[in-house]
Parts: sequence; C-alpha cells; structure tokens
Amino acid sequence: MRSLQLIACVLALGLVAGCAAYREIPPAKKQEIGGVFRVEPASSWSSRKTGQGEIWTVNGFGLERMAFITNVTDGSPLLSQNQGKDAPTFHKNMTATDVVDLYEAMLTSNGYSQIEVTNLRPHSVSGQDAFRFDYNAFDNKGLAKRGMVVALIDGDKGLNLVLYEAAAEHYYEAYRTDAESVLASLEKI
Repeated sequence: MRSLQLIACVLALGLVAGCAAYREIPPAKKQEIGGVFRVEPASSWSSRKTGQGEIWTVNGFGLERMAFITNVTDGSPLLSQNQGKDAPTFHKNMTATDVVDLYEAMLTSNGYSQIEVTNLRPHSVSGQDAFRFDYNAFDNKGLAKRGMVVALIDGDKGLNLVLYEAAAEHYYEAYRTDAESVLASLEKI
C-alpha cells in the first residue's frame, strides 16, 4: 500500500512540475516574443517557452498551436532538435521560396507527409517586407493538419516565423479567427 501512495505522489509531483513550464497568455495584453515581436491576443492561450521562441495553445499542441520561431541565425536549422550534418539550414540570402522549401524540409524531418504549400504572398510587419503562406499536410501520426505562416527575414535578428497550425477537422476553423487576430496584431520590436 505504501508503494502505491509513493507512486501516486511521484506522479502528482510530475504533473505539477510539468504544468509549471506553462503560463497563461491573457487576452488584450501585449506580449513580447523573442525580442523580435510584440503581439496582442484577442483570447486566452497557454504558453511554453522553447529554445527558439514560444508555443501557444488552447486545447493542446497536437490540436492547435501558435508558434513563434525567432532569431534563427545564418547557418542554423529552424529547430535545434533538427541539428546535424544533414539538417536544412537558414541562410541570410534566402528568398521567400527558399524559406518555404526550408519550412517544408523541417516538416518532413518531423515526420510530416503529403505537404502542400499554397498562397505564397507578400506581407508586411511594422512596415518591413515579410511574406506569408499556407499549407496542408499529414503529421507523423497521420492527422490532417492545416497551417499558415508569416515569415520575416531581418538583417540583425535572422529568420523569424509566426505560425498557426491545427488539426484540419474542426480545430483549424475553430481557432482561425483567434490566430488571425494574433497575426494582425504582429509588430516588430
């Protein structure tokens, strides 16, 4: 009986410790991300810091998420977990099409398949040239996903991405307005 109580306590502590890494993002309060962006969400999110920025979610990262990947320097991969000699890397002279290809390669390295990028178009963040694109894919568990990405290449701060990705069925449309609101509030610091 004592060992069951001990196991229950350890599990409870693990859950509490796991929750400590998250913080609430309240609506209508400006948030600074990675020293690059300032955004003002219209609704509440939960946030977790990552090596390259932050990830926000409402129901869980596998269902919907906003991700901020910031300060990707010349010669670095988009995600630190994708480091290695064959990891596709960002280079400061990349074009929008090159960055789309880099993003696709990152998705592929994370087990995504049947990736279809659409609607690559110019975008502006605080008057600075940026670009935006949409995509459809299947994640490494076979779940259909939809996403939208805003990308900004900054001479000082490298490549910076803000993306919204969600399960194509229900979640993408359910939180799309909230995600668009975050993108519309995007300011460069």
